[in-house]
Amino acid sequence: MNIISIHTDHDGSITIVKNNVFLLHAQIDRFNNVIASSFPTAKLLNKIKDLQIKFDKVYISFLNDSCHFFWLEMLKKYNLLKQKNEVIYYEDKHHHYFHSSCAEATVGKSEYTVVIDGNGSPLKEGREQETVFKNNKILYRSQKNIGWNYECKTAEVFNLQKGRAFRSCGKLMAKSLYDSELSKFQKNTEKLIDEVMPRGPVTYTGGVAQNVLANSKYKNMNIKIDPLCTDQGISLGVMNHVLGKKLNLQNNPVYLGFKPKYDLSKFNVMHATNKDVCEILKTTPVGIFQGRSEQGQRGLGNRSLLMDARNKEAFKLINKIKKREKWRPFAPAVLEERASEYFDIEGSSPYMLYTYQMKQRINSVCAIDGSSRIQTVSKENNKNFYNLLKCFSEINKIPLLLNTSLNLSGHTLAEDLDDVYYMMKYGNLSYCYLPEVKKLIKFR
Repeated sequence: MNIISIHTDHDGSITIVKNNVFLLHAQIDRFNNVIASSFPTAKLLNKIKDLQIKFDKVYISFLNDSCHFFWLEMLKKYNLLKQKNEVIYYEDKHHHYFHSSCAEATVGKSEYTVVIDGNGSPLKEGREQETVFKNNKILYRSQKNIGWNYECKTAEVFNLQKGRAFRSCGKLMAKSLYDSELSKFQKNTEKLIDEVMPRGPVTYTGGVAQNVLANSKYKNMNIKIDPLCTDQGISLGVMNHVLGKKLNLQNNPVYLGFKPKYDLSKFNVMHATNKDVCEILKTTPVGIFQGRSEQGQRGLGNRSLLMDARNKEAFKLINKIKKREKWRPFAPAVLEERASEYFDIEGSSPYMLYTYQMKQRINSVCAIDGSSRIQTVSKENNKNFYNLLKCFSEINKIPLLLNTSLNLSGHTLAEDLDDVYYMMKYGNLSYCYLPEVKKLIKFR
């Protein structure tokens, strides 16, 4: 059975199963380059067509702002459906599919699953906002407006449209460290989250689970956070639901996108080793592009922009590309086995879901309160990125690099080398390293 699950609302995604085996999961906006949009484009449809699959079943989920009619039209136009096919809609159990995605597929089941987001499926009164599951059944629901109020405050502070400000909530969280009124608002948000959170083993998901300051209260507790905690995981949850909860992606819950093609004809190309790249990183930002793209909000070593964090000009040089506000520090990636030398961490943090106090302050990757949103890197979760960090550590005696997502301000994460080319042409990116083919590329 070949199946495609499509979440056609904001923060849409596709999940594909071929012969009942998971194949890929990808965010739709990476292909139309309009943040949070689910509109189908030729770029994505051709990627699907290249898989040489025709689908027996199409599962579609959405809330309000859906473009599912366009999707069905384009699947037919691109001849991606079998003659006998079935289209099934899932519209009314948004939080159930969050639960199905994180609890059974990406993170692993706990006694409780907590879902907190802005607005889910309609209820008799209002909409889903905070839901607690126990043993796959709803234990508790509330409408504390935690996610919605955070988005509304974000819209107010940054003069954005309510209902479309959800992708900027991280800015509000970062600014709360510099603004006393916003700090009170952040702390009240954390209090409300704590009122919902059960005391016991928890799997936590929903858009509010991106708030790393709130998450960090739970980092030493038995609480697992879903790295695909926004609506970009919904198609995965639907797929897991219809397959009888048989998906298990816990060993690789983020590197799920399409395999890249390496057409380098647009670029100046040089052979390069990790050692060559480590020398450049001391003075110049370098992109890294490899393997399946990360899903979620973070660049985690497959589509990342890197630099030596100690360079006094690191923030300025990276910011020629990223255009980030001064009160939003970048994050560090650090070798997992040496993370405790630099941060107050026990164990690992591979998906940038928590903050940790930095023992030896490095300004470019440290907030005003001394905390950093770190990524620990192991050989098991990202071999090529690990080897680059290891090489940098051996040469420069420090096991970390500044790591931010490979994209321009206001753009989606780079999905393919066409996106990298655009960054070089219009966005001050000088180099990108392709460790799978041992090449360093520049704009021609």
